[in-house]
Amino acid sequence: MKALNFACFFDIDGVITKGPNFITVAKPAIQTLIQLKIPVVFVSNTCMLESDKAKQLSAVLGVTIHPEQVVLAQTPIRTLTDLHNKHVLVSGQGPAEDIARIIGFKSITTIEKVCEAFPELDMVNHMNRDRLSEMISTQGLIHDENFRPIDAIVLLGEPIQWERSLQVIIDLLLTDGNPAIVPTDSNTERDHIPIIACNRDLVFKAAADLPRFGHGAFLSCLETLYKSISGNDLKYTAFVGKPFEISYQYAETIANKIALANGQSKIEKVYFIGDNPDVDIVGANMYNYLLQQSINLRTSISGYSLLSDSTFLSATSCESILVCTGVYEPNKQKLDGKNPWKLPTTIKLDVMEAIKYILLKETWPHIVNY
Repeated sequence: MKALNFACFFDIDGVITKGPNFITVAKPAIQTLIQLKIPVVFVSNTCMLESDKAKQLSAVLGVTIHPEQVVLAQTPIRTLTDLHNKHVLVSGQGPAEDIARIIGFKSITTIEKVCEAFPELDMVNHMNRDRLSEMISTQGLIHDENFRPIDAIVLLGEPIQWERSLQVIIDLLLTDGNPAIVPTDSNTERDHIPIIACNRDLVFKAAADLPRFGHGAFLSCLETLYKSISGNDLKYTAFVGKPFEISYQYAETIANKIALANGQSKIEKVYFIGDNPDVDIVGANMYNYLLQQSINLRTSISGYSLLSDSTFLSATSCESILVCTGVYEPNKQKLDGKNPWKLPTTIKLDVMEAIKYILLKETWPHIVNY
């Protein structure tokens, strides 16, 4: 039997789960890998607490999945330490402030707090217009004189009230993070405060028949509005989550730590199993291209940050495996043959068939007879 010096990375939505339900074959597939002590890492563009996602996966898969094995959209921001001491605006749903603290930020504010400091900003909601008019008539327009300007913006995921968030984020970009001081000409070519974003997924597969809008849809709105209002392109300081290479690199460091803890050698190969050609497969193929470069001379195809520490980076190739249980449905769509980044190494029906394919390539054939 060959040495098991490879790792398996899995998307979650569309591979392990489908909406609120788990895909049945995922349980025996993942259990087989765990029993063989093959490093397993889940790489998802979901934004939530890694510990919560690990609990969900453990409960359904019937094995212990540790939070360290879960790389979510925001997880690689832990490595962007030069940003952690900035006063940041955090946008997203759920425990966004808690998530921001866990990944390293120390001074955090929200859209809601900015609107409290500057109540005239949120005017798309007509009820807010009425409240503002009443406030001005009774006490005048009041600003928080202690408002600390925003140094950077962190977009963890799509917010609940898109219109409010779009307005306030653009306000902050146009005013260097301080709406109390408006530049005389917002249409001149100028740099805006740093903006860090997670998850470029335009859509994701949930319970509905058609895919749902993801954070990428919100970002597209933000970019278009900023361009229309300022005349300039929105420029991200950092981008994490799939398909950006840093998320795959981060998962590789986790896989190598698992391998070393099991007394195994560092991994040489990665298999990535995903359901979205535009995100999972593009990302895995870009990651494979990165792995072909000399480790000290690697440059990102996407143009964004890579990990600076190569201690736990050892893989030299990555195969992309597309499954048909999520976004990609072979009976309804064809792969874009003109774009090689979207073409997987192979296509399999589901995660079970993907694992059988991997084990047949890497070990003795009898292992797949489960």
